[in-house]
Amino acid sequence: MEEKDPQRSYLLSAWQRICLKMKADFAPYLAQILPSILQMASLKPEMGIEGATAELTDVLDEIKPAGDGKRLNIMNDDIEEKDSAIQMLIVFVEELGAGCA
Repeated sequence: MEEKDPQRSYLLSAWQRICLKMKADFAPYLAQILPSILQMASLKPEMGIEGATAELTDVLDEIKPAGDGKRLNIMNDDIEEKDSAIQMLIVFVEELGAGCA
């Protein structure tokens, strides 16, 4: 699938649900799935602030949280994809244990 294919996220979540149902029987399929998930988990998302005049090395240095104790969440497609990959890896390890190796 292409990187920006909208169906990709559905496929990724389907792998996770299938693993939850199949348990150890899912382990033989990991060899086909893990390389792309590990690639997604190692993404280094590029971030910036629209209208910024200079290149930002760390967008978090530029964003000042409000003094009212509210948290700021910064999300973009790359971050969401990385988060999904990490969540899938957690499920695979929890469900398959040594089968992940």
